[in-house]
Amino acid sequence: MNKATIVNRSFSIDCPPKDRVWSALAPRIEEAVRRNGTLIRLILVKARGAELVFEGSFLQTDRELAWPSLLDYRPAVSRPGNNPFVALSIIPTGVRAEIGGFAGDATPSTNLLARACDYLITNPNSVTASDIYNAGENIFYLEGNLITHFLLGHLDLQLQGPKSIGVLIEQPREERFLNNVLNALNAQRATGGLAIDPVVVTEKSLSAECRFSEFGHASASFNRMDELVRGLDIIYERGAGAVALSSTLVLDDRIRQQYYNQEIIPNPWGGAEAILTHTVTNLFPLTAAHAPLLAELSHSMFGTLGDPRDSAELISTAYICSVIKGLSRSPRPIVPGSVLSNTTRQVAAGDISAVVMPANAVGNVVFFSALEQNIPLILVRGNHTLAGIDPETLGINGNLGTIYYVDSYLEAAGVLLALKSGLSLESLRRPLAPLSPIYLGKKLEDEQEFRLQLDQLVRA
Repeated sequence: MNKATIVNRSFSIDCPPKDRVWSALAPRIEEAVRRNGTLIRLILVKARGAELVFEGSFLQTDRELAWPSLLDYRPAVSRPGNNPFVALSIIPTGVRAEIGGFAGDATPSTNLLARACDYLITNPNSVTASDIYNAGENIFYLEGNLITHFLLGHLDLQLQGPKSIGVLIEQPREERFLNNVLNALNAQRATGGLAIDPVVVTEKSLSAECRFSEFGHASASFNRMDELVRGLDIIYERGAGAVALSSTLVLDDRIRQQYYNQEIIPNPWGGAEAILTHTVTNLFPLTAAHAPLLAELSHSMFGTLGDPRDSAELISTAYICSVIKGLSRSPRPIVPGSVLSNTTRQVAAGDISAVVMPANAVGNVVFFSALEQNIPLILVRGNHTLAGIDPETLGINGNLGTIYYVDSYLEAAGVLLALKSGLSLESLRRPLAPLSPIYLGKKLEDEQEFRLQLDQLVRA
């Protein structure tokens, strides 16, 4: 059966600030949404006292899912041995991040972070720039759903690209737009030596319409997701390890012009792309990424000058080459604990040493899960977004997890390098606070001071 329907709904739960970690949030969310289907996308949009308001996208299907529910929390277990230093850099899509909210414009920042790591895992919109791909060799991208499942311990990653990449193209109204994408794919085969097979063209439109939610986030509605599943079945059966989607994302031209005229609105296509790839990776154990399909020449923006961060889109009509290049190196999601050959690189959730994300876009599963696992969170204040959710908004003020605030990705790279080198960050700052010895036998009259000293010992 190919039944697949997407439902977008907002909902609220009650959870006091002291409990705002994923193992406490997940059961409350499950109780609130159990009749909506499988949760595939979650955005925190408002925090008012104990109340948290979320936007959710839900997949309703009669098919078996590839991975456990996002609401199933499995704490990561550190592996013995000399494990690699792995960091995640997350820039949520559809929230107009100043860095990474456009067309691969976070690539320089991501490359810098990667220099301080053995491996850096990021989401596609950070480094895919239409037909341009400049991410470093130790950078591996995964769409957001797989990153979340990875952090929740639902899957491990085999750092070896897929043998072949499947492509699903939505049937356009005019053949020349299909040929345009096929030319781009052939160019990747001819010049990059990439294995692209199979290429499937749908019979019908996916009917994806981009819109903004009531809270201002990029979202979308879909009327024919069954057509997507039909094509994916063929791609998966043919043995592809990754899939690139090329489909039309319908958008009101007024909003398109607002975006390209540099008005302060989120990328209006970002929500639709996230929902599409989240659907794919929930149904199939594949990596996935999306490229918009040009359907009108007037939408190509040829000869238009716009925001420099969007320039990669303004010079492209196929938009898919960076997606294919990134997927050719994307890690393979595998069942946790799978035994691989000694020559195959493999990482697990327990290998994650740090998570980097914008400071005011933390209302997501990755943040709440990293907080609970005490994975150091490096929050970049200089990468402003329209999400507007920071730890202070959540009532989290140093009482949960390990959080480092930095002003830029330059500083974030320094924190990563210090963590990798085992250096105390406090030793790198001035003034250097003096030690506060605890004298055994001396009566500590101030209970608060006693607890503070104990906390300092534990953190040391």
